[in-house]
Amino acid sequence: MLKYAYYQKGKPIIGEGLNYVVPTNGDFLWLYLSKPDIEELNKIVTDFSLDLKTLQEFNRASHSKRYSTTPFQFVFADYFIEKDKIKSTRIFFILGKNFFITVAPQHYDYYTELFDRIVQELAYCKNGKNMAHLLYHFLEEDTEENYDVLEKTEAQIIHLESGVVNSKEVNVREIVALKRELFHMTRRFWASAKIIFAIKKGITPLVLDKQGANLLDDIYHTFQHQIDMATAQKEMLSDVLDVYTVSLSNRLANISNGLNHTMKFLTALTVIIMVPNLIASIYGMNFKLIPFSEWTYGFYIIVGVMAASLLATLGYFWRKKWL
Repeated sequence: MLKYAYYQKGKPIIGEGLNYVVPTNGDFLWLYLSKPDIEELNKIVTDFSLDLKTLQEFNRASHSKRYSTTPFQFVFADYFIEKDKIKSTRIFFILGKNFFITVAPQHYDYYTELFDRIVQELAYCKNGKNMAHLLYHFLEEDTEENYDVLEKTEAQIIHLESGVVNSKEVNVREIVALKRELFHMTRRFWASAKIIFAIKKGITPLVLDKQGANLLDDIYHTFQHQIDMATAQKEMLSDVLDVYTVSLSNRLANISNGLNHTMKFLTALTVIIMVPNLIASIYGMNFKLIPFSEWTYGFYIIVGVMAASLLATLGYFWRKKWL
């Protein structure tokens, strides 16, 4: 799918398909391609002297990456929320003096709606309708979406913290995966900030006035703030892992303590029963002469000795708090 907005004297001509006009003089053009077919790619390659191979393979880039400066071509690793889920993709940007091309590898409702919204916003903008403002509007909307993404990751961290504090079942894989994603996010934000810095420094065909440079400077500082936020969230996740480790150690210690108490109880019980049982087993031996066997009160004496030994061992282990 190819959508375009051709700004002629500040007024947009909006359409779809290959019938766009290559801008001249003070006019400028924004092309948005979503999962483009080969015909659409060949068309923009011919019209804007681009490299077809780069357009076909940009989605393999692991982070924001610059390809050339004439025109300025770079891949932008981006995050957004769609259907209440965090998604990431690579967007290919081609920035010339009077044209701006964005290419998405798949169809995303987020970018289609973003295109329509920015086109309308710029149509009613009273001041400075030019390429720099178009780029700023796109990047501003996109960086604002990053805040929503970071808010969602923070909510996930808070949920994980709550699970750890309340001793609920915690998915460690989820913690590690989120920490890894935040690491990738900070790296991608930094690479994106470097690209904005390069545009702001004037190494691209885009001519910036003072206002345009200040606007892009605002985007650059926004990326720096988001890098700090993502870094802070990584530290929060590290703290969650530390708390989880301590919590797990405490639970293992409690289990071990309970096991030791049980072993002590069983040991004490065995010793308590062992002494009377030993006496009973001796008197159960089949010998003719056994002490007290001929006495009138011999049986009661032996039972008394057995009871005394039981009480003595019971008292001993009770004082030792094994029972």
